Amino acid sequence: MPRLSIARSLRLALVGLTIVLAAVAALGVAGLYSARQGYEDTLARTSSLSTAAANLLTAGVVGAEVARGAPSGQSAQARATLAAAAALAGRLAAGDPPSLRLLAAQLAAAEHAVSLAAAPTSPGSARAVASALGRARAAADGLQARQLARQRRARADAASRSRRAVLLVAIAGALALLCALALVSALISGMRRPLDELVAATGALAGGDLNRRVAPRGPRELRALAGAFNTMADGLAQARSRLEDERRRLETTIESLGDALIVTEPRSSVVATVNPRAAVLVPELPVGASVDSASSPLPPLEHALAGEVMVEHAGRTLAVTAARLGPGDEGVVWTVRDTTERARLERAKSEFVATASHELRSPLTSIKGFVELLHRSPQGLSERQREFVEIILKSTDRLTDLVNDLLDVARIEADRVEIHRRAIDVGEAVREVADLMRPQIADKRQRLSLYVAPTVPLAMADPGRVRQIVANLVTNAHLYTGEGGSINLTVDSDRAWVRIEVRDTGVGLTAEQAERVFERFYRARDGGGASAGTGLGLSIVKSLVELHDGRVEVESEPGEGATFRVLLPAAALETPPREALEAIRGRRVLVVDDEREIAELIVGQLQPLGVTAEIATGGAQALTRLRESRFDAITLDVLMPGMDGFEVLRQIRVDPELQSIPIVFVSVFSDRQELAGEWVVPKPIDADELRLVLAAAVQAGRSRVLVVGRGELRGALAPALAEMGLEHHWEHTGAAAARVCAERRFEIALIDVGLRNPQAVLQALDLRGRRLRRAAILVSDERTPAPPGIERLGLEVVPVGQAAAAVLASLRRGRLATAPAASEGGAE
Repeated sequence: MPRLSIARSLRLALVGLTIVLAAVAALGVAGLYSARQGYEDTLARTSSLSTAAANLLTAGVVGAEVARGAPSGQSAQARATLAAAAALAGRLAAGDPPSLRLLAAQLAAAEHAVSLAAAPTSPGSARAVASALGRARAAADGLQARQLARQRRARADAASRSRRAVLLVAIAGALALLCALALVSALISGMRRPLDELVAATGALAGGDLNRRVAPRGPRELRALAGAFNTMADGLAQARSRLEDERRRLETTIESLGDALIVTEPRSSVVATVNPRAAVLVPELPVGASVDSASSPLPPLEHALAGEVMVEHAGRTLAVTAARLGPGDEGVVWTVRDTTERARLERAKSEFVATASHELRSPLTSIKGFVELLHRSPQGLSERQREFVEIILKSTDRLTDLVNDLLDVARIEADRVEIHRRAIDVGEAVREVADLMRPQIADKRQRLSLYVAPTVPLAMADPGRVRQIVANLVTNAHLYTGEGGSINLTVDSDRAWVRIEVRDTGVGLTAEQAERVFERFYRARDGGGASAGTGLGLSIVKSLVELHDGRVEVESEPGEGATFRVLLPAAALETPPREALEAIRGRRVLVVDDEREIAELIVGQLQPLGVTAEIATGGAQALTRLRESRFDAITLDVLMPGMDGFEVLRQIRVDPELQSIPIVFVSVFSDRQELAGEWVVPKPIDADELRLVLAAAVQAGRSRVLVVGRGELRGALAPALAEMGLEHHWEHTGAAAARVCAERRFEIALIDVGLRNPQAVLQALDLRGRRLRRAAILVSDERTPAPPGIERLGLEVVPVGQAAAAVLASLRRGRLATAPAASEGGAE
């Protein structure tokens, strides 16, 4: 039998109670009305009967007077009147025998009086008539008294009946209310027991007893609630079972990890949990130890939260990271990874790259350099020989690019790719690639078209890398385009970018292939001959474009060909490249290189600008020539027997007479950390790059650092900058820093967060140094915390003891966040 709902049960109870109360009220009202009506009826009848008795008495008296001596006709009329009054009184007295008897006595006495009055006059007749009328009056008085008695009884009876009716209503109402209370109590009792069970079961469930269940009973809603509770309890039990399984698997996984995990307690640096690997890598941090203690090998928390920190500890190289366990201070989990083998392999890879670069590129440098000199020779070559020289020169460039492609794979993996950007004509670089690749493309009967917009701005890029990017894209289009197809090369401007597009009519790419096309070693095998590639070309393109701070995109549909689009940042030079070369025209330059043919090559490359160059084949000889004669600049090799280039640099920097001379390193080791902040030209030497870099060095001098800070930091910061060979200038206010920026060029700004308003100082700076990336670094000491909101600037904040190292790292990688105000200072 289906159970009623709570609302339906209450509704039915209220309707029943209403009906009962209405019936009781109706009965009470009916009783009251009946008692009142009976009383009023009796009162009306008795009053009428009293009146009729009085009228009967009057009719008797009048009849006796009329009958005395009146004609017989009048006497009969008096008797008829008496009879009519008697009949009316009789009808009114019906139902009350005493009243009927009294009425009969009165009528008899009245009739007797009338009869006596109508008889002949006799002695004593008047007294007899008076006596008969007296009896009639006595009977009328008795009848009146009888009616008054009847009225009193009727009044008492009506009052009694009214009291009974009211009592009945009260008793019935009380019974109805008691029934209602009993019904409500029954409903509440029927709901309370299931609710009590639900409350008790909920408390047990909250206490962890997930096996607690309740029996569905009571109203429909409570039965449904009990069913839902049981379902929820089943779900929680299953969820806890799954969580326990996951926890056990997670514990097993953590215990078997090769990385050490260290978890600290909330709002504390005390170690709460460690895995077994932590006891091997960092035994100084058992449970209960502090990660901030002096014996802790972990770096500062802020550094580990920002990214991976490399730490040398107990003969191991450890990579340490940290993450907070929640939005609040709920503890920190530290991850410590042993990267000793990886670091060893990275060092071995770097050494291989350096050695291979030197062994492969040195011969190419000689070949390329002397072929360029031969090509520039105005005499001694026939037209045919000059054509051969041009072919050799282009093939040498191509061979250099091929060697660099092989080395770039290792460099990219080791994060040691060399990018030497300057303002270049991208159209010219693309034309060179197109001319070099036309014969190869023609062999497949393909058409190569080239369009260079007339208003393309210069791009800030490495010309060799741009040629490598375009060559890889064109080669990819060539491989994936069938015979008779076409390849279109376009160079145009796109707002602040220079856009290079390579469009082909080849097989095209599916959506999945387009997503993976830039992955290393990925090859789409749908094109004829395409599978012969290595799968490295487009991966190298993406890496090189990103190193230029550019973007590369692909659009393609299967069977519709593909379009690769490269965006390189446009240059905004203060001086056009050709005009900048005037800075070294007629200058004296000392060329220092232990390989004389390389030194003579550099001399030959500088001769078109009227540069007077002398050669020194060793470090000691170079220092002697510098002290004997005046030179405007130096080109310096790194690897030299006896005194290497770094020692020559150190000797020059400590000599007050020589320390301001511009130095350009020309070496295969152009990415060495020791060269950070110096002017560098890589080998094989690009003549245009050598001239431009040398001109920029003469114009701008060494990399300069602007320090804006309080005087108390100078004692700690200035010696460290000087020890690293970093030229710096110190100011104490933002206004002074802004003035000196207008007069001199700076690459890096160190800003003291303890200044009154470091944000305003940052906005006032206009760094106009020689490098493409100018950086601002915030410096703090232990006593002065960073002001609120400084983190919104998105700049690096380093302790004063690490500021010099941060400057050196910034100069080396050139990729720190640019100061907000510097963007308007003209990006070189």
